[in-house]
Amino acid sequence: MINQVKLYQFKGFKEQIFNFSKLTLLTGVNGMGKSSLIQALLVLRNSFDRGDLQHGTALTIEDKELVNLVSPDSMLNFDAENSEVSINLLDGDFEGEWTVVAEGISNSLPLIDHQYNSDIFKSSLFQTSFQYLNAERIGPRKSYDRLSVSRNHSPLGYRGEYTATKLSEAATKLEKMIHPSLSLTSSEFIYDQVSNWLSKIIHPGTKVSLDETNTSDISIQYNFARQKGKNFNPLNIGFGFSFALPIIVAVLTAAKGSLLIVENPEAHLHPKGQAEMGKFLGLAANSGIQVIIETHSDHILNGLRIAIKEKEIPKEAIGIIFVGTFNDNGQDKIYVTEPVINSDGRINDWPEDFFDTWEYSMMHLL
Repeated sequence: MINQVKLYQFKGFKEQIFNFSKLTLLTGVNGMGKSSLIQALLVLRNSFDRGDLQHGTALTIEDKELVNLVSPDSMLNFDAENSEVSINLLDGDFEGEWTVVAEGISNSLPLIDHQYNSDIFKSSLFQTSFQYLNAERIGPRKSYDRLSVSRNHSPLGYRGEYTATKLSEAATKLEKMIHPSLSLTSSEFIYDQVSNWLSKIIHPGTKVSLDETNTSDISIQYNFARQKGKNFNPLNIGFGFSFALPIIVAVLTAAKGSLLIVENPEAHLHPKGQAEMGKFLGLAANSGIQVIIETHSDHILNGLRIAIKEKEIPKEAIGIIFVGTFNDNGQDKIYVTEPVINSDGRINDWPEDFFDTWEYSMMHLL
């Protein structure tokens, strides 16, 4: 499990340490750097996929899909004392650090220093089980392309575009639940539990099915208990189902000890569904999947807090990283704090701008 990441002069962070838990919730003011932390991890993964990281040659900061930092200059902190940028990763007892000079126009930056134990590459970040779902997940489609090649990670695709293929594999192979604690019914099959969680998070009585008549693509159909057996195409039921389905499938098919990064898991969900999604991801983390989520949703947070209060998730399993800003002689400066949820689900140290808009709005209205 990733325990800690240290960034030196990387984007908004001059020098910063981030501590990770089984589930880490990243949040904060827009444009202050919470996405940068995820980008740093993706830079390491992208460089590993190219063979550059483990051979000590380079960090590659641009990829067609996974990460795009545009140019070396864009990854350098605006207040940097020199042009060096480094990323340090701590996973268990093993550590790695990679340093480059953020200059020039090439997006493959030669390493000027690297120190690591080779066991760092056993980290879940570098395994085939690693899954990343970005904020631009694919919306409703009449049908979805069938994945015809193997992927070295993220089998659902970075936008969830191959979710139908992964769900088809689970159904065809009669794949059984890896994480019994995530079973909502007595069924031991992943395919059934996907419908169960859709029912809990989005709409009661939902059942998902697949039409695989065509060899090149797969159609997803939804059936609702109160609709007398009628099937609905994703185009006819809105975005919530299409955005939540990849997350549910990613969790239920994830191996123990794997890493899942999800941006904006709350997208297109009703507040009640957002709270259920938060609880679902918390239960996933407690079952052996490390989860990192970036979110602006107080409902995601509150779903986790309630699960802790109700003893469904231990408080130690959940960590929060909040990236805020303060005015320093006319300049916006970034600060990072890690609020702690206690066993009652309460947060005693509540930073400014940390999910406090509802309170301020009520004060104005009253």
